[in-house]
Amino acid sequence: MKDNKPDSPSEVLSIELQRETYYRACIAEFQQLGYQDQYLEQLTDELVPVLGVSTDIKTP
Repeated sequence: MKDNKPDSPSEVLSIELQRETYYRACIAEFQQLGYQDQYLEQLTDELVPVLGVSTDIKTP
């Protein structure tokens, strides 16, 4: 069985660049297909806390 860990820092960088390129392509396709606006329209105030964004503004 082969160990899938990268051998060198340059290999790690290459893998990270490939991953970032793939994610950017996915996001571009998501936007091109028009899903971004649809997704944003579906977001409600109820979902905001679930997504980890606090709507509470605390003043000192």
